[in-house]
Amino acid sequence: MGNTMADTMKDTDTFQSTLDKTFSQLARVGEETLSMDETIAVVRSAVKGSKEIRQSTSFFKNQLAEAQKEIDRLRETLEQANEEALHDALTGIFNRRAFDTEIDALAANPPPKGFCLLLCDLDHFKSFNDTYGHLMGDQVLKLTGKRLTDYCRDGIKAFRYGGEEFALLVPNRQLNGACRVAETIRASIDKLVLKDKRSGKKLDNISVSIGVAQYEKGESIGTLIGRADSLLYEAKNLGRNRVMPIA
Repeated sequence: MGNTMADTMKDTDTFQSTLDKTFSQLARVGEETLSMDETIAVVRSAVKGSKEIRQSTSFFKNQLAEAQKEIDRLRETLEQANEEALHDALTGIFNRRAFDTEIDALAANPPPKGFCLLLCDLDHFKSFNDTYGHLMGDQVLKLTGKRLTDYCRDGIKAFRYGGEEFALLVPNRQLNGACRVAETIRASIDKLVLKDKRSGKKLDNISVSIGVAQYEKGESIGTLIGRADSLLYEAKNLGRNRVMPIA
């Protein structure tokens, strides 16, 4: 593209020189110092230069059009790459990278009613994988991600935080309201049923424990995550399949 532009600029300079020379020579017509044959030769030279610059600029225009197509293709590829970089490949929901970006943005500019963090962990997931295999485990993760997505409205966003752990950011909700959202999600996941294709057995022992923490103005993100994580493990220690704190 750069080479084509340089060639076109060079051709333009050449044509400009030709025009300047042509006008200078044509000025002699009025002074009757230029013969008819000489005048025709000057005009022919100008016409030839005009054709050459037209061809050069036409080629450059075509190159610009092709470059624009390539730019559009690259833009689409970049947008797709950025989209993929923010989503978990298995579940299709946002990933940890997207979580870090979103929670930083919320903390930097909290919504009017603040926001809450939900940390969710599938109960006994390692044992589930050991018993039914990783393919079934992946199905559980996918279904969990889909179920969480069902509750992503009013600004709520769901993320795969890592392994069998998920996170939700709930803007404009106080702690009690966020706990009610968490309880609804817990009950919904508790109703999940899978079928083991190998044995034909229905699996309905899927549950999740959830810790909920409300952001306190001025605290660090690490402190907020630490509080939610502590409540999550408290839910685990109290028997799992529950939300802490109790709303």
